[in-house]
Amino acid sequence: MKLLTNRQMKDIEYIAIEKKGVPSILLMEHAAMAVTKECLKENPTNVLIFAGKGNNGGDGLAVARQLLCYENINTAVVFIGDPSAATKDCAANLAALKAYDADIIYIDSKDDLEGLERIINASDVVIDAIVGTGLHTKLHEMVQMLVKVINEKANYIISVDCPSGVNTNTGEDYGTAVYADKTVTFHLPKVGLMLYPAFEHVGELVIGSISIPVDTTYEPNCYYTLTDKEAAALIPARGRRTHKGTFGKAMLVAGCDLMAGAALIACTAAYRTGCGLVRACVNPYVATVIHNGIPEAVTTILPDKDGKLYGGSFKAIEDSMNEMSVIAAGCGLGNTKEIYDLIAKIAENTEVPLILDGDALNVLEGKTDILRKLKAPCIITPHLKEMARLTGLDAEYIADELVAVAGSFAKEFNVITVLKDAHTIIALPNGDIYINTTGSNAMSKGGSGDCLTGAIAGLIAQGVSPENAALLACYICGKAGEKASEGLGDYGVLARDTANNIPLVINELVNDIRIPQK
Repeated sequence: MKLLTNRQMKDIEYIAIEKKGVPSILLMEHAAMAVTKECLKENPTNVLIFAGKGNNGGDGLAVARQLLCYENINTAVVFIGDPSAATKDCAANLAALKAYDADIIYIDSKDDLEGLERIINASDVVIDAIVGTGLHTKLHEMVQMLVKVINEKANYIISVDCPSGVNTNTGEDYGTAVYADKTVTFHLPKVGLMLYPAFEHVGELVIGSISIPVDTTYEPNCYYTLTDKEAAALIPARGRRTHKGTFGKAMLVAGCDLMAGAALIACTAAYRTGCGLVRACVNPYVATVIHNGIPEAVTTILPDKDGKLYGGSFKAIEDSMNEMSVIAAGCGLGNTKEIYDLIAKIAENTEVPLILDGDALNVLEGKTDILRKLKAPCIITPHLKEMARLTGLDAEYIADELVAVAGSFAKEFNVITVLKDAHTIIALPNGDIYINTTGSNAMSKGGSGDCLTGAIAGLIAQGVSPENAALLACYICGKAGEKASEGLGDYGVLARDTANNIPLVINELVNDIRIPQK
């Protein structure tokens, strides 16, 4: 599903109004209809609408007028700011409400806030139409105070287009923003609503139509998020007359004496996604862990030094690695110069898709030029600190600029960049950005990244393109983590629980759209 920047949404509205002749007040009316529909689902008796002087406020005023048609709903409006400064369409809806003798309270200063707590708490539904998608700085002090009261006293909040106080381009909330139970956004979701911390304010997200065709021309789009149906469509079909070779071979170069579990989890995830054969290229100790934990995996035992692989380990896989469908390297290898030598040899000689995770990225600190020499498609899966090592940027800065950092790195080095966070960013070299919204804090455990790497490898092995494999694996692993937490709670989920729930998620997605079996 496409996501829009504020500029893109303005361009869409411009085309509708100026090129197609759709009156702007009609777009506002359709927006209000979408909000009213969601409001009525709550069967309210008392509705309180907070409206600002901009077009977002105009949407809210139109909602108020529509609710006046229902005798069993008491509707009141709090108008914020100077009415004479209202936008044209906002002013038109305000005039209509006055003509209908609507209950309107005007506030323009801190002193006017007195008494609102009781009115807010007495309302079944509070509709937030204070500030819309144009916000790019913190709210005015008086509005901040109002928002805090709304958050504290409201029983149920519906935000119009976005929660007031969030930046719908960047996801920033500037410290104070409405915490909505439901947000009705218009036409298509905005990029910032998918990013933290704004995402925490959104609640349930509903997309309301304003009667503009979805394919309306605008500047090239590059922001997306996967829906269930889109994810299901990426899952490879499985024919009946098949064998293990049909579904590909994944080679995982992983593990050390201290982190053998990383290899085990990655192998498990690769198999759970449907890979035909998983070959674990590991040292002798890790091989015993693999044999006991996932005996379906084939092992190639590599020589090691002090429990870790090294440059000399490469000889054991050199002749066979390009017979594989995909190679994943890095999970639990350890961060040593010798590991760099191994990764460098793999990167320079790989002709099949390569996934670099964990320590395969840590050893590239200050040595990222090796990524420019790759012969095959490459996916990197850093978390924030690993990305900080790769880029030299501060991890806190990266956390605030996920999209920009991931996008820039993907373009510069021509690698698919999976920047892991609560909402992972998948940046493609062509400039497209995907925001993955599945998953939960139950997955904040060691090994979750290994699970993701294995899942990506398993999908590529089955013929899924590296780009789609990265998108789909993030989506599926997030869903699998959610499903694991349903039974174990947010505290008790382990990475292998996520891996073991992958098949359940895939089955649900496949059955939802009935992918035909050949």
